[in-house]
Amino acid sequence: MATKPQGGTVRSSCADTKGRIGAPARGVAAPATDWGSLLRPERGPRVAVDPRTGGLLLRPTPLLVGEEVAGVPAGQLLTLGELCARLAGRFGADRACPLATAHSARVLAGVVAQDLREHRKPRWPIWRLVQNNGVLPPRWALDALYRASLLRAEGRRVTRAASGWRVA
Repeated sequence: MATKPQGGTVRSSCADTKGRIGAPARGVAAPATDWGSLLRPERGPRVAVDPRTGGLLLRPTPLLVGEEVAGVPAGQLLTLGELCARLAGRFGADRACPLATAHSARVLAGVVAQDLREHRKPRWPIWRLVQNNGVLPPRWALDALYRASLLRAEGRRVTRAASGWRVA
């Protein structure tokens, strides 16, 4: 049984949910994420004053990150740090928020994974984006082994390390 409290969120009284709000009952799969809805083209990038440093901070959107990633040629890599620097320079900011940039890249990876599941051509070559230490980001919807195989096909050397897939 479910009751609807004043806030509008449905709470389940089922013992399977352990009191979590909106948790699916046991044996019921959670709905798949529609990654395309997270692109949010209506939202633009924002430049604001960074409360920590007093400088200008860019909060990029997934589509803005996608534009930069689309410009990376086959066989080349782009680190998250280089991506932040490019985006900040493009908008006249002192720096780009690394968390918002990484989140946007993760959304793009989800969109590309969804494109591949639906047998469409990937919109962005997100597999060319690596962490600052040269390791493929591990918790993306697009499988790291698949990204490693695409980079190998482009002529990059990819090795398995304790921290994940390292690209040389």
